[in-house]
Amino acid sequence: MGISAQAEKYRQRLGKVMAGHGDGGIRGRILVVDDENGPRQALRMLLKEEHDVVLAEDVGAAQAILETDPIDIIITDIRMPRQTGVDLLRWAKDRFPDVEVVILTGFSDLKTAMKAVEYGAFAYLEKPFDSSVLLQYVEQGLHKRRRELERRQLEELALEANRFETLGRFVSGMLHDLGTPLAVIGSQAELLLSKISASDQKARLEAVLTQCQLCSEIVRTAMNFLRHKAEHFVLLNLNEVARGCLDVGQPVLTKHAVSVREDFSDEIPLCQGDFVLVRQAILNLITNACQAMEDQADRRELSICTWQEDDEVCLAVGDTGPGIPAELREHVFKTFFTTKGDEGTGLGLVAVRNIMQRHNGDVVLGDGEGRGALFVLRFPCVPNQS
Repeated sequence: MGISAQAEKYRQRLGKVMAGHGDGGIRGRILVVDDENGPRQALRMLLKEEHDVVLAEDVGAAQAILETDPIDIIITDIRMPRQTGVDLLRWAKDRFPDVEVVILTGFSDLKTAMKAVEYGAFAYLEKPFDSSVLLQYVEQGLHKRRRELERRQLEELALEANRFETLGRFVSGMLHDLGTPLAVIGSQAELLLSKISASDQKARLEAVLTQCQLCSEIVRTAMNFLRHKAEHFVLLNLNEVARGCLDVGQPVLTKHAVSVREDFSDEIPLCQGDFVLVRQAILNLITNACQAMEDQADRRELSICTWQEDDEVCLAVGDTGPGIPAELREHVFKTFFTTKGDEGTGLGLVAVRNIMQRHNGDVVLGDGEGRGALFVLRFPCVPNQS
């Protein structure tokens, strides 16, 4: 399947941002917003040699441009009719958080401009400003944006790589499970071909059909790991998702001789999420738990439970393994960090963290039962459920 569409989008945008000059500069796409034509044109003249410049006369026009045109830096006056530069800043940061914003302000608006920095503005300049300082801010903003795009692209690639890694772990068990229904189909077909009595044929054909449906379900489950529409959010019941993950993960659980203890709350509310990504996160935690216990001779038990806590719905996966040493706990969510040597990729928990960030949630490393590890996923509840 190759690189995901989302990662490809970031790669293409990153290529445009990095397409600069021989001296290592970055050519960016700058949106200048000012209700006065004179300042707009002055900034265009200042920037046009090194960058592509787009002009807007008010916040509404700027929003229309941002919805259709990839922009790297916004330079906006703070005081404009109807809506201000701060209004544009807050709107842009909500929809395009990696776009950098430079605020231009008069002395009387200085407190407002300083407040804008708290809302995510990259910098503010008091009028009249030094052109060289503005150019320096633009260059710094473009470098910051490039780093952010690189980080997001790496996260997308890591998430994609982890999805195929997860698939690889479970598909072997799925393929093994195909052996039983296929053997039944083969034997029933042979009996039919031997011209047995008509009274037996219906029952045997029904057995063939049932096993074919089972094979189709196994194949569908495997293919769902591959087919993923980015950010396809739906209403989810974490109990149902978790039970599905235990079904998919049964081959791995059986291979590691791990028993499962379930404690699902019947009263948990729905949350909103991408089913494929949430399942990926839970399966990663199940896999980690199984691997943590594979070298121990005594009890191997995986616990999975759900509950509601304030305005969050929570799911925890724990194990009875050796746990995570105190000196390693702060590193477990870092990219490529692994305690499994050559057998680990260091992507599993990173993928879980990134998935939870996409859901405005969190993953927390708690204390497991006895010596084990416990990971808790926290999702915001869907409001106004009735």
